[in-house]
Amino acid sequence: MSTQTAWTTMPAVAHAASRGDFGTVLRTARVATGLTLQKAASLAGVSASTLSRMETKSNRHWDVRDLRRLAEVFAIPAHLFGLSQSTIDTSTVSLSAGVDEDGDPMRRRDLITTAAVALTAASVLPTHPAAAAHGMANTLENVLFGRVDVAPIPGHQLAAQLAAARADYRATRYTQLARRLPHLLARAIANRDSAAVHELPMAASRLAQAYNIATQLLIKLHDNGMAWATADRAVQAARSGDDPVTLAEARRLAATVMRRTHHRDGAQKLMLDAAQALQADTGLLDATHSAVYGQLLAAASYTAAMHDDRDTAWTLLGEAETAARRTGDTKAGQFNSLDLAVYKISVSRVLGDYGTAVDYARQVDPVRIVMPERRARYWEDTALALHGRGRPQATFQALLAAERDTPQEVRYRPWAQQLTTDLLTRDSRNLPGVREFANRIGLI
Repeated sequence: MSTQTAWTTMPAVAHAASRGDFGTVLRTARVATGLTLQKAASLAGVSASTLSRMETKSNRHWDVRDLRRLAEVFAIPAHLFGLSQSTIDTSTVSLSAGVDEDGDPMRRRDLITTAAVALTAASVLPTHPAAAAHGMANTLENVLFGRVDVAPIPGHQLAAQLAAARADYRATRYTQLARRLPHLLARAIANRDSAAVHELPMAASRLAQAYNIATQLLIKLHDNGMAWATADRAVQAARSGDDPVTLAEARRLAATVMRRTHHRDGAQKLMLDAAQALQADTGLLDATHSAVYGQLLAAASYTAAMHDDRDTAWTLLGEAETAARRTGDTKAGQFNSLDLAVYKISVSRVLGDYGTAVDYARQVDPVRIVMPERRARYWEDTALALHGRGRPQATFQALLAAERDTPQEVRYRPWAQQLTTDLLTRDSRNLPGVREFANRIGLI
């Protein structure tokens, strides 16, 4: 059993969830991530005594809103709190170029300032005023430049914290992930540095995973400079590790950063080399290896599309589709046929084939996409394709659906900000509610 999800599949947790003992589920989630009662209460926005009562009072009457908030804060699967898996409403979205990767930096100041407050409160990282003022970016710099000294923790606790951070990213909880990230990286570095010789490969792989998560968030932030640093360190750590999947993921993210900084030829070569190395190292004998292989090819296809190399883009996507068929759709977070379908929307949009992109979007039911981060990509490509087709009303409806489903994606990502600005400039008179929407996401 993977240590990343071990606590969620414990019989005691399942039993507690089945009888409505959500306090036990909450306590198990907190302990698995290595949080003290005080630190967990700070993240949840309650006092330590209140959180303690939540965990221990067996006959507590739970408010659904509290359960949803706690599930988000502590990355608890919705079903363990008796909650529905999705609250997506797509009924108002009518599908019948928008912004690429090179847009203005996202509105990361709000995000990283919030992160800085939580980090200094946790007393893990330096509390120098300059570090707090510059938010997460400078705090990560403190970690990367060795200005943070923390004690190592048991490997299973680090694995649980990695799982929680990964869950934050997949659920588009970017603010919470920004809070976690410097602390997580500092712990992973300490564990690698203190590991015995026989423990070093595992510790290096876990450090690479932490850097990978950091790179993913920094890519979302459009902080290409910091993403270069974390991506490079992820590759270096993964090379010392024992997991070819982690190494392949590190190379894919490094290539994504290269693509973001206009090194598209090098990015495509790195992705294809990583796919070839993964195939040679593993033989693609299980679904996980095939999934990572397929995602590498799909990412290379998207890169080729950005070069306007249509033949290569669709050829690579065809090979990725073959890999996706081998994976099935059973493992959470794994590249599958739905992800492949979203890539078809992306590639068509980037190639300027907006009508084709909208047609592909019609064929995808976003409710079936389990991971919010991947649904966010669906909404992004669908909204941009509709905008490219000159359909402002449908574009706005897609933005509203994205806001209901993945609100932090809409508030912090540049595609939504720029698209909303364009709708305000060109079509505000014909789009009732667009100014209120712009105000909600912090544009006006």
